[in-house]
Amino acid sequence: MKNFNQCKEIFLDSLKKNFSSREIENIFFELLFFKMKWERVDYLLNKTQMLSPNEVSFFENSLEKLSKNMPVQYITGQANFCNLLIKVNPNVLIPRPETEELVHLVLTNHKEDSLKEILDVGTGSGCIIIALKKVLSTTYCTAIDISNDAIRTAKENAKLNKVEIDFINKDILEYENEEKSLDIIVSNPPYIPISNKKYMHPNVVQNEPLQALFVENEDPLKYYKIISDFAWNHLKKNGKIYFEIHEDFANDVVNLLSIKKHFKSSVHKDFQGKKRFVVATKNE
Repeated sequence: MKNFNQCKEIFLDSLKKNFSSREIENIFFELLFFKMKWERVDYLLNKTQMLSPNEVSFFENSLEKLSKNMPVQYITGQANFCNLLIKVNPNVLIPRPETEELVHLVLTNHKEDSLKEILDVGTGSGCIIIALKKVLSTTYCTAIDISNDAIRTAKENAKLNKVEIDFINKDILEYENEEKSLDIIVSNPPYIPISNKKYMHPNVVQNEPLQALFVENEDPLKYYKIISDFAWNHLKKNGKIYFEIHEDFANDVVNLLSIKKHFKSSVHKDFQGKKRFVVATKNE
């Protein structure tokens, strides 16, 4: 590993059993930007530049971690989400592009002056509520998570992105606020059945918090039931729930909300054409 071109080639060769060539290149350039602040054009202009001993050490250590299936975001300690920098660690999920779409769905449907209060259930890194607050600056934003470590990370991210959010370390079953005061509840709860674990990439199941990913096979709608019960008691009339969902359970979530909870619900697809979101409006 002498120059940056050789460094890239070593990454491509060493990680080909773990990732596709395109994934490896994306990982390499993410590390390159983190370490050198180089965009791809900078690499093209400087790829024959020799690495310093410090740079060699960084890329070698990163390569070793990647070969053991550590996500690049946990190596850098950060991820991009809705053009924001979000700190991440193994206590919180790495933000996904699909979840950015959940944020955009909320912002497309609402104007700032129409929203007084939003609650994010299972906030994790805080990425959803922080991205919303950056746009909906006058809206009072609250976020809840059962994990103290996740709340600590979310608070760091709020400070990093210069927004004020009320973070609460509590189970949603134990949380109470003013009756029917919420305009919106947004949530990306655990929704992957444990039986799906064997089909997922090792860098996910070996590193990310399993309690934030998986739900029991016997009760895949567990958190949608809990949150919809809470929503019925705490949303204003015509208040909305925005859920991220498992595509296989879209109809089940709609049935749960529309038939059992008397919400008017609709399904929305993500950029891959998968049923990924449910929006439900309280009728009373």
